[in-house]
Amino acid sequence: MSSPAEYTLEEWKLSILMSDILLRFNGSLPENWLYEILVGSGHMLPFWYDDTLGGLIENGSAVYENTEQGKCVTLTPAGTENVRRTRLLVPKLFRDRVHLTALRYVARQEALRELRIDYEDCGQECCVCLQCSDHGREMFFLRISAPSRDSAEELGERILRNPSRFFGKIIDFALTNEEEPFDLTDN
Repeated sequence: MSSPAEYTLEEWKLSILMSDILLRFNGSLPENWLYEILVGSGHMLPFWYDDTLGGLIENGSAVYENTEQGKCVTLTPAGTENVRRTRLLVPKLFRDRVHLTALRYVARQEALRELRIDYEDCGQECCVCLQCSDHGREMFFLRISAPSRDSAEELGERILRNPSRFFGKIIDFALTNEEEPFDLTDN
């Protein structure tokens, strides 16, 4: 059985859903991230997004703020209180679907702040080049050869799912790596 689409929600519930996403991230997200979460992933149509965000701004539930990350949409105290009181009016199925998209998107964007992935074509092969930084200081550089550009990009996408776990396992393996035991019983 297929699940109902978000467009079956009444328009006023879209503003609750948008506010609920903002609330999940301490009431604030860069505006372009919010757009990608809701429109880029197909949860909202672009004109619904514009109307919904415009309504939140107009009624004082959200404001634009300029931050280090650029232009952010931030819930006001009134908007925060409103969404806390009304969030359960949006069916859990819709909330869960959009929240999962938002969590994945924000995790990916935060990973990309400290991780740079490049692809180098080398004849028939392609290399995935990963550079992990901490506050601008290079901590780790890894080049992995793949048989094709497609497989290199797939590998890069898989690493982006959880880069800290990927690099953590490499470091853990390096720290616990032992010399291979030799069998001298036949000597």
